[in-house]
Amino acid sequence: MTTTQDSLQSTDLDTEQIRRLTHEYSWAIDNFLLDELLGLFAEDAVFDMRGFGAPAESVGHEEVRATFAALIDSLSGCVHLTMNHLIDVDGDTATGTVYCHAFVVNPDGSRADNLALYEDSYVRSGDGWKFSQRSVKPLLPAA
Repeated sequence: MTTTQDSLQSTDLDTEQIRRLTHEYSWAIDNFLLDELLGLFAEDAVFDMRGFGAPAESVGHEEVRATFAALIDSLSGCVHLTMNHLIDVDGDTATGTVYCHAFVVNPDGSRADNLALYEDSYVRSGDGWKFSQRSVKPLLPAA
């Protein structure tokens, strides 16, 4: 018989693993680790940056890889800081939102600050939690 305490501990562990997934995403993209970044997504994942001007969402590993490869090629450097993560776990799936402040260096040396909101769906896989969907939306309107 599962007790309420066991259930709470399981949910706490899931929440922490999902939070770590988000940190691993930031680390991978900030260090241009394309394979590691792709490994954080389910095979049929959806990545959506239309809020930042992408023409369409990317569906599946092949499209997600192409999107991140192009993004990495367009940057000289970046640092993602994530905060205020809200996560709701429901068995082997979960949803969450997290704020992001990304500092970007472009190839010409110019810098940009982006404030974004990630709206996420997660799925538990054989090797841990993965993004099943990640949508990136501007947090504040353009000035």
